[in-house]
Amino acid sequence: MKEEIKQVLDMLREEKISNEDAVNLIDALKSTDSEENEQELFGATKQKKYIRINITKDDKPAVNIKVPFGLIRWGINIANKLGKEAGEIGGKEIPIDLDELSHALVDPDFYGKIIDVYDEEKNEKVIIEIV
Repeated sequence: MKEEIKQVLDMLREEKISNEDAVNLIDALKSTDSEENEQELFGATKQKKYIRINITKDDKPAVNIKVPFGLIRWGINIANKLGKEAGEIGGKEIPIDLDELSHALVDPDFYGKIIDVYDEEKNEKVIIEIV
């Protein structure tokens, strides 16, 4: 968890996220860590999943973060309440099927890349995968 918190703080320092976003991310990470500790104590075998976001620009890492599904579920709930059906990546709106994403979150056999995009003009690559 320390590495994930460090990544959040790095994103805050680089002004990629707001103070409020950083607080929410760190709270979600702590909550996820607490849930994992409880599962270990009580012998639960529930498998945790994460979404990994990896962005490279000019073949150099720009973003590399692993987001716990608990945080993704929180985001889906907020998006549903706001009526959002698209996300913004690089200034472009990307349609998101929230029902399909919710289904993927609860499917224990759903793993792998869900987005693999390369922008030749900007020499950027975005990979989002469930791990």
